[in-house]
Amino acid sequence: MVRQLRRWHIVSTVVILVLAAVSSLIGLFRTGHYQAPPELVEAYQIQDLTILVVGIPVLAAGLWYAIRGSVRGRIIWIGGLAYMTYMWASIAIQIPFNELFLVYTALFGLSLFTFVDGMVSTDAERIRQTVEGQINVALYSGALTAIGLGLGALWLSDVIPPLLTGTTPSLIEESGQQAMATHVIDLGVVVPSILLSGAWLYRERTWGYVFAGVVLVLGATLAAPISIMTLVFMMGDTVSVSPIAAVFTFLPVLVSALLAVTYLRSMGSRTHPTADENRKQSI
Repeated sequence: MVRQLRRWHIVSTVVILVLAAVSSLIGLFRTGHYQAPPELVEAYQIQDLTILVVGIPVLAAGLWYAIRGSVRGRIIWIGGLAYMTYMWASIAIQIPFNELFLVYTALFGLSLFTFVDGMVSTDAERIRQTVEGQINVALYSGALTAIGLGLGALWLSDVIPPLLTGTTPSLIEESGQQAMATHVIDLGVVVPSILLSGAWLYRERTWGYVFAGVVLVLGATLAAPISIMTLVFMMGDTVSVSPIAAVFTFLPVLVSALLAVTYLRSMGSRTHPTADENRKQSI
């Protein structure tokens, strides 16, 4: 049975798009909205800009085509929701408390629950039939595993030495405790998801094809904000970024972006059959 988008999926996604646009515009143009050092304010505004020019268009395009039954659109839509979940969780934790705190929280909650139900209501077998034989499973699973291990090693290198020496990570000293939000989200959710996707895809499990596509779209969508913010931090004096850390920050998102494009292209423009088409096939 082919599963189409539920009505509340559409309503929730539209609300996310509207709230995300309003919040990002306020962050960009309201003077004094962010009470933080200038370098961090610049980074926060880069997040707002990339949400406007990358995150919102990706989610809107995914919704548009998913409504029309496109399997490619379904993956883009879910990947866009994963991006919104990631970004608004980070923003709600990292941004100094302001008048939009409940908006950030609402965006995180809406994105998370829409993402979860969007995943479980996806016709995974249909996605597999569309992608299977069109991609090199060994290449994609190997790349996902390498990305997951590299990202995990990057963040653990910030955490393990201070734990062994009983000191405080330099990132906390430079930016405050909230700066570790990315480490928590990546190490607790993103890295395990990437590794699980790679393992399932390597074993050619049906959900591995779905998870791989969603994770790659997430990585591709995150490429812009992560890359630009890393450059901002490298050019500023507030947060220290070593050349090695920069390489291991840029490389995974760039590889994800490249693989996401080839993954989506492999899906072509195939669509889910409509209910009438299903009945005709049954007859």
